[in-house]
Amino acid sequence: MNNTSILRSLLCLLLLALLLCTGCGGQEAGDAVTLSFKSAARYADLKPLNGKTVTINGYMATSSPVDGSFMFLMNLPYQSCPFCVPNTSQLSNTMEVYPKNGDSFAYTNQAIRVVGRLVVAEREDEPFTDMYGYEFNYKIVDATYTIIRAEELSANMGLWQQIAESDVITEVYEMYDYVRFLCAWNTYFVNTYTDASGKVHTGYFLYPSDALAYITTDGARWNYGYKDGYFDSLVQKIEAVDKTAFADLVQNVRDAEALAARALSDLQGGKYSTTSEPTYVEKFDSYDYIYTLDNGEELKAQMNALYGAFSDWLGAWEL
Repeated sequence: MNNTSILRSLLCLLLLALLLCTGCGGQEAGDAVTLSFKSAARYADLKPLNGKTVTINGYMATSSPVDGSFMFLMNLPYQSCPFCVPNTSQLSNTMEVYPKNGDSFAYTNQAIRVVGRLVVAEREDEPFTDMYGYEFNYKIVDATYTIIRAEELSANMGLWQQIAESDVITEVYEMYDYVRFLCAWNTYFVNTYTDASGKVHTGYFLYPSDALAYITTDGARWNYGYKDGYFDSLVQKIEAVDKTAFADLVQNVRDAEALAARALSDLQGGKYSTTSEPTYVEKFDSYDYIYTLDNGEELKAQMNALYGAFSDWLGAWEL
């Protein structure tokens, strides 16, 4: 074989090796659309990206399934449970990410970069539901991840880890549980149940007296938010991490405090009405009085706006 033939053979082998290596390892993120947790909060922004390859940075929640069948991806480290919109099963600032068929995710507490295909629900009001009952409008599938090198992380990561370690974000979510209850207590209910003697107790939507009991009774479900100094204590915890860097979060908490005070005043002041006679309630197949809040729509709109601002603030912290 002459030198020209040998050279051609070597070139062919090199090209073959390159072709084989192209299909190895993780997915390339070069052509992927970069997502952020803030942009992912809006269905309208995600719908045009349905089916496209995307990439996003985050952390695995420790409650991700141990079998690695999928992960809860969050932009905050050290979180055990996924975040949800208050008093719902709808995921918030949390993404579900699924590996390729036959693969699984090994858990890591390090920051990771995910690459996969975005799948968006056909309709915003018809979300996906997982085995735990969580609802979500989108998911990332056929995904792989790589560990992000320390030098690639943002300069604010040290501060972000401090707020994560303080667990104050979880407390802000609990605060919104309390505020939402005050703004929409008439939509909360006690489910139908069977007691120890076998008697069935029909469910019902809360009465004003029930709502007040849930708030003002020591140890009751939402009594923590009613206690003196509750909002001040939350602000102090935030400012203890960094008063300047988290000033926007403090303002959000103060605005929520003002909304809670107004909603509580409406409840205590009787600013609600009820049906003149028992009305059929399909949920419980029974007849009962139904309450409507005089300022219900306004309170709901303010609550949603404040929670949306908090969600945007949380989602804006990029790795």
